[in-house]
Amino acid sequence: MSRYTPWPSSLMLACLLLIGGSCTTEPEVHYGLQPLELASSTADKDRVKTIDQWISILHADLFGTALGSAELFDIKQAFQSVGDQEVARESLVASFMQNPDVQLPALESMLTNPDNFVEEAYVRFLVRYPTQAERTWMRNYIQNTPTVTPELVYSSFALSTEYLHY
Repeated sequence: MSRYTPWPSSLMLACLLLIGGSCTTEPEVHYGLQPLELASSTADKDRVKTIDQWISILHADLFGTALGSAELFDIKQAFQSVGDQEVARESLVASFMQNPDVQLPALESMLTNPDNFVEEAYVRFLVRYPTQAERTWMRNYIQNTPTVTPELVYSSFALSTEYLHY
């Protein structure tokens, strides 16, 4: 007949602690994009973007895609060959606007919902919401100027002094 000997209580306690200690809760995992934090309308943008930053950000804002390094190099070379940087910026914006892949809202959507158009333009280009005064001025300008188009508004934002800074 076999003789049963119970485990010592200290050994049993050690086994329970070992088993219980190996169980942990799953870490909380988040996937996706981080939300974009918008600056207040009175944010101080005191750092000037480099030429590379300005060109890359402009391309992303107008086309919704990143600019390849070879394309950036070519654009930068052409950009630097122009003596007047303001003229170079205007030429680049005009060139981008001629591209059929540029992402512009329809004229009808701008005219039917100018407040939404203005807010989206401010967020897209200046990474902030417009003040009430800016929203009112832009809405009135859109409604009272029959020749204004989304292309002209986007070009104005892209060439603004605030767009040159971050």
